[in-house]
Amino acid sequence: MVKICTSADTKEVSLTIYNGGFGTVKEVRTVGLTGEESELVFADVAQRIETDSLLVEGLNVLEFNYDYDLVSRDKLLQKYIDKDVWLVDRETGEKKKCRLLSVEEGGKCILEDCATKEIYIDSQAEIVLPSLPSGLIVKPALVWKIAPSRTDTVRVSYLCRGFKWVANYVVELSENVLNIAGWAEIENESGATFENAKVKLIAGDVYRVKELRRIECFEDGVYVKEAMAPQAEEKSFFDYHMYTLLHPTTLKDNQTKQINILSGLNVPYKKYYQLDVYDEKVNIVVEFANTRESGLGIPMPKGKVKLYKVDEDDGSLEFIGEDFIDHTPKDENIKLKIGNAFDITFDCREVGRKKLNGFEHYRYEYTIKNHKDKPAEVHFTHKIWGVWEMVSSSHDYIKKSSREIEFVVEVPADEKAVVCFEYRIDRRLEITLKR
Repeated sequence: MVKICTSADTKEVSLTIYNGGFGTVKEVRTVGLTGEESELVFADVAQRIETDSLLVEGLNVLEFNYDYDLVSRDKLLQKYIDKDVWLVDRETGEKKKCRLLSVEEGGKCILEDCATKEIYIDSQAEIVLPSLPSGLIVKPALVWKIAPSRTDTVRVSYLCRGFKWVANYVVELSENVLNIAGWAEIENESGATFENAKVKLIAGDVYRVKELRRIECFEDGVYVKEAMAPQAEEKSFFDYHMYTLLHPTTLKDNQTKQINILSGLNVPYKKYYQLDVYDEKVNIVVEFANTRESGLGIPMPKGKVKLYKVDEDDGSLEFIGEDFIDHTPKDENIKLKIGNAFDITFDCREVGRKKLNGFEHYRYEYTIKNHKDKPAEVHFTHKIWGVWEMVSSSHDYIKKSSREIEFVVEVPADEKAVVCFEYRIDRRLEITLKR
């Protein structure tokens, strides 16, 4: 005896979606098994199911198949080769019983009239099939051979490809503070629709043995001027972070949905400029702290950040740049490079080199010009190779590592600043004699 269970029998469905382009589907369905059934058809499963991940609770499965030979025109016609079909004239409605002899590439058919034995080649009439052939199904299904059991419900979970989610952030900059809205963009290409599903999102890089397709960064979310209550609750889970949607939602097949997961108003930020000596560009940098004191303090999943600023003349929001952030825990700073400055230029050159008492001396000069009508804070780093020490410097610097120093320079409005420094590298040879 065969029992068929469809999505209409679903009592509860939940989804856990990962950054890596896959998800976990968990369903509880009513089956009403009486103990007489030997086969259970679990229909309406996602087409991109990973069958080797299937878990079943509530009955003893002896064997299972995944049937996905879905109905299509070519498959239907192939099943009816050498069988009787009806040929119907589209204008008169006249029906002729014919035998389907072959189906050529492109769907062209060759038929034999059962009464006259005439052969029809590429007929323009409509072909009508008596019934759906066995072996073809309308939707994918799991077919289980089961041991006799009495149960009202069955719980099934499996991994499935075709789910994607990515974080998008939209930021509005004011003079000294910013407003930020974070959105989770969820895409369902699994081949199934999930009604009123409980949804969890996992932020983190979960390893899979077989590499999945890299997810794309989707277009921006929706900026909201007013503070919104996030529609997801965040918590740590294993070594990842989990965002649980506060309300069930429906994810239709081939649908994209946006859910607000983060909101922050009046977050203090700092804008400065970063010299790129290798590209000869001056990057515009916006930096802020992801802390509770600043109005955030929540782990931020990786994603694209778009920034806007108000044009005070007409009050419109204008796009000023974007960057991508990696997974960022709370209490860390977020640094965004959003473009290249138009009015700040620089020149870097080595102005002197000499050897003295086994040391090699280098002298550098950075000239930074600020053509803006406001002062500009400019950062730049300089790399040094070898065992070194600073001889002289016109400005204070920070030793970032044994090979890198950083200068932070305040350049007055419409003026220039010249940073000069000299360091020496030890080139002496040390010879150790062994006795």
